[in-house]
Amino acid sequence: MKPLRMALKNLLVGLIAVVFMFPVYYIFMVSLLPQEAIFDYPPKVIPVPPTLANYPMALTGFQGLLGLKNSLIVGVTVTAITMVVGALAAYSLARFRIGGRHLPFWILSQRMMPPIAAIIPIFLLMRSLRLMDTVQALVIAQLITILPFGIWFMRGFFTEVPVEIEEAALIDGCSRLLTLWRIALPLAAPGIAVTALLTFVLSWNELLFAVVLTRGSAITLPVTMANSLTAHGIAFPILASLAMISVLPVVVIAVVAQRYLVRGLTLGALQ
Repeated sequence: MKPLRMALKNLLVGLIAVVFMFPVYYIFMVSLLPQEAIFDYPPKVIPVPPTLANYPMALTGFQGLLGLKNSLIVGVTVTAITMVVGALAAYSLARFRIGGRHLPFWILSQRMMPPIAAIIPIFLLMRSLRLMDTVQALVIAQLITILPFGIWFMRGFFTEVPVEIEEAALIDGCSRLLTLWRIALPLAAPGIAVTALLTFVLSWNELLFAVVLTRGSAITLPVTMANSLTAHGIAFPILASLAMISVLPVVVIAVVAQRYLVRGLTLGALQ
């Protein structure tokens, strides 16, 4: 009975994986189709013959390379600032109870604010500062919504670190900053890795600020995907190619950090 139950469980897991992975496979298949074959009926499950011509066209003819470069710059910068500033703020909230019980929830409420509600003031501010169509404007705008998420998320991980270990380090002569660096950060490393990954994904997928605050030189990959238009309509193979390119950095980061993900996601980040 047990082998049968295990076989049924594996079959169910396999079916769920197929259902969730089919859209990714279909997008990849479309990216290998010639433009004229996209409307073939019935749709081709396997492109015959496949072509890779859409990928160089997406990178050069549709500003995909520029969007990829800007997305990487903005994503890495936002993630780095969130990790540094967010870790210090989260540790202060977890250990010193700064702001009492209400400040952490106020910080979290900033993440609940819809970005569309602040886009006009942000646009006017960036225009007055002459930062329109720059990656600096995107970094500042994204930090408004992403930094509160990072602080709240990491606060839960630092709360899980035993206080007694840090007190022992303080007795041995470590400063508070050195205790954070040598004790708290290594123990909370799985949670911090998860926070960094989620922060990068949030920045990588952000579209609203990029559409409003950029014109040409600072466009990001989501904007290039939204602009995949030709005189004959939407270039679906180009759009699919850009979508597959946009997935690669996140997949690479997830594979590299996978040993931290399971432990980090179960470390109690929402306490």
